[in-house]
Amino acid sequence: MGKYVLDGLLGPGGVTETYLVHPEAKSGGQDDKADAPVELFALKLLRPDRVAEGRFTEVAARFVAAGRQLRDFHRPGFCRVVDLCHADALAYMVSEHVPGCDLGRLLETSQAEGKPGVHPLLVGLVGSEVARLLQVGHSAKPVFPHLGLSAQNVIVAASGEVTLVDAGVAASVRAITEQPPERWALVAPELRGVDVVLTPLPDRAAIAADLYSLGALMFLLLTGRAPSVPSSSSRSPVAVEEPEISGITGKLAAALRTLLSAEPEDRPADASVLVEWLAGDVVQVRERQRLIAQAVSATERGLRVSSIDLAAIASEPAPSTTKAPESQEVRPSTSRSAALDKPTHRLRTVALVFVGLVAVAWSGLGIWPGQPWQGTRSAAARLPRRQANAEMPNPVPPPSVETSAKRDDLPARPTVPSLLAQVAGHLIVETVPPGAMVWVDGVLEGKTFADIVVGEGSHRIVVIAPAHRMLREVVDTSHGAIIRRVLSRVPALLRGNGFVDVSCRTEGRYPVLVDGEETGSLCPATMLPTQSGRHTVGVFVPTAQRVLEVETTVEPGSRPASVSFSQ
Repeated sequence: MGKYVLDGLLGPGGVTETYLVHPEAKSGGQDDKADAPVELFALKLLRPDRVAEGRFTEVAARFVAAGRQLRDFHRPGFCRVVDLCHADALAYMVSEHVPGCDLGRLLETSQAEGKPGVHPLLVGLVGSEVARLLQVGHSAKPVFPHLGLSAQNVIVAASGEVTLVDAGVAASVRAITEQPPERWALVAPELRGVDVVLTPLPDRAAIAADLYSLGALMFLLLTGRAPSVPSSSSRSPVAVEEPEISGITGKLAAALRTLLSAEPEDRPADASVLVEWLAGDVVQVRERQRLIAQAVSATERGLRVSSIDLAAIASEPAPSTTKAPESQEVRPSTSRSAALDKPTHRLRTVALVFVGLVAVAWSGLGIWPGQPWQGTRSAAARLPRRQANAEMPNPVPPPSVETSAKRDDLPARPTVPSLLAQVAGHLIVETVPPGAMVWVDGVLEGKTFADIVVGEGSHRIVVIAPAHRMLREVVDTSHGAIIRRVLSRVPALLRGNGFVDVSCRTEGRYPVLVDGEETGSLCPATMLPTQSGRHTVGVFVPTAQRVLEVETTVEPGSRPASVSFSQ
């Protein structure tokens, strides 16, 4: 491509694709060095076939202009632009290649280990570094906002250094091109559908929008889903309840509440106040980066990242050149946090020994069959290949609901809680991913892993998890029951030329359906892509055991149709 040779695809986007490239070698002369290292770059190509007919010239001009501004704004922590090209049907931007792990991959790695998201302390440290870099742009003259934060354009190097990619680029073309819904999911609500090129933002508005996106990005890392969009008329922050995010600290929860406020003026005045707040007591930038590097490494290797681990790491001297075995989790015994936790560890050890002895005794008596040990990796890594879906009897099956998997998708494991399910009226529900909501006879009973006393007889069970298909079954608990399932993911919605916003009184509990098909989103949901025309939009209400539906007309363009439910 021009003077660059493609080495591979780094990542797809909406109207762009990013490739790993190196400069084309010069031929002849004494400058040729076969053993010289090849310098790598990231080339972001604007795809003409993904731009509306007749608009490529306008989109390309905006794309290159944003790249030119980023090239001129050369600051540490911002990915450097080194080349730009704008020809008749060709437009691309070449940046330095930043090796490392983007936050999207970090989230996927954590979820592969059976966790809902990234550990809160790691999210706080990374968020602190992102806030520090945003402040660099916000304090520039003129202000240089990012306006397009996403999990894919924040990269963490092996050293723990954080780099922001594509600052200003996504926002320049977002409103005049078709974009997947995730491109809008972290955008501040006051900027949804707004063309920031035609409507330049005041400095305060741009800073407030970046701070909302920072909060939304951290919420995504913690929970695996984007936050619900607040109503601008309610003047109330998004409800971020601490119990909904396992292990979240008070300061992080408070930061999310203020960052995700509906009104821009209710958010912090600038990003600098967030740096130390999010990082806790870790003041030095290099110390934060060291902690980030070790925590990311532990996450990628499947090791447990706990508050004790990070507190212990913080008290450690700088790591030596001697490398610890990857299969071991190093825990210094001199940590104050570890010392405070010794009684807990003793109780846990006694409990584990007791459970082990009971398990051995029960196995010898044949109460449940033994099973070969399958390692300590996540449940998803140990699962057999999924079998064909099989629907369970359901007196009121909605047209789009499928049973996610067979009863034997999760292997039966010899655990003491499993034995309790043999007691009349007792129900155990376990899912991959964990954290799915469990409704029994229209009442929300908790989240998986769920251990519930429901009473004898038949019960209607509904299991709901974001981005996954609902599970609905009628279960007889007269002799106890166990439900173990791998929930099937909802395929990503196809891009359309229109969008739908869905609102309801109950937040984060009711699945959204479009034309009878599950979207994987929970109400309220914004910017759901669909084709223009007449559509039926619905929400499944577990309390009523039915789908409520409304017809609406979707117009082409970035301004979404609005559907509201009173439930």
